[in-house]
Amino acid sequence: MLNILRQNPRAFVFAVMIHLLLIAALSFNVDWNSKHKLTAPKVEVIQAVMIDESKIKAEEQKRKLEQEQRKKAEQDEKRKQDELKKKQQADKKRQAEQEKKKQEEQKRKAEQEKKKQEEKRRKAEQEKQAEEKRKAEEKKKIEIEEQRKAEEQRKQAELEKKRQQDELKKKQEAERKRLAELEEKRKAEAERLKKLEEQRLADEQRRAEEALILQQQIEAEQAAMNAVRQRALQTELEHFKALIADRIKNKWFRPTNWRAGTSCPVTVRLVPGEGTAQVIDVRLVSSCGNPLFDRSVENAVYSASPLPISTAPELIDQFREMTFNFKPE
Repeated sequence: MLNILRQNPRAFVFAVMIHLLLIAALSFNVDWNSKHKLTAPKVEVIQAVMIDESKIKAEEQKRKLEQEQRKKAEQDEKRKQDELKKKQQADKKRQAEQEKKKQEEQKRKAEQEKKKQEEKRRKAEQEKQAEEKRKAEEKKKIEIEEQRKAEEQRKQAELEKKRQQDELKKKQEAERKRLAELEEKRKAEAERLKKLEEQRLADEQRRAEEALILQQQIEAEQAAMNAVRQRALQTELEHFKALIADRIKNKWFRPTNWRAGTSCPVTVRLVPGEGTAQVIDVRLVSSCGNPLFDRSVENAVYSASPLPISTAPELIDQFREMTFNFKPE
């Protein structure tokens, strides 16, 4: 305090003169018969005025510097994004040219392969025709020989046919008996499979009903857990909003002409981090009617940065932009 007085003696004298004038003006309107008296704590306003004006100037310079740094960072980021976009476009064009060359090479190879296949097919057709001619001549010779043998075989076939017919009758009778036995076995197996299928369907229905009941229980438990989680998140959100409001109020310095009951709607933009959020912009939704009070509110918000926030992932977006009514009382 003494250092501030030494560095700003004119401000101190000016503040003392203002308050002496205020006290003199008030003395003319004071009801001397009233039991109420001026209390000593009002004298402390002298110190509050000096600290507030110096801090407001310092905070104003700090805010301008941060805005310039933030603007430069945004310009650097935009330049990097433009360079990356150009590089990606160049890579895409180069890949398209390579793909076109690859397709042309594949087309050329396909045409060469088609010509090879056509030549191969033509040679194979010629060989096939020659082979068919040779086979036709051999077939003719074979037919003549077969006709001779066929006559001999016909006679033997008649004898063989009679023998085969006798054997066929015996086999047919044996096959009929075998098929009857197989049909009995098939019917028994079908009945057994039918019972197994009915049992399987019953088991599947029972398991489906049990699974449905279990799923309903799980969904009910999940809904209850979600409701508890939402209530907990809402409580945590309100808790951190109260912490932020208290922190801003602690950083606020009362202006000289501040009137009790004054409030100011403020919108704050934040960059969330791990448990804290940096203030990047402060905007008054509407002025409270006192420029000095408006500026003190903005400086208080910047001074309070970083602000405490929740680490719950579901609440991060709630702390990117906040609007609240700043009321110091």
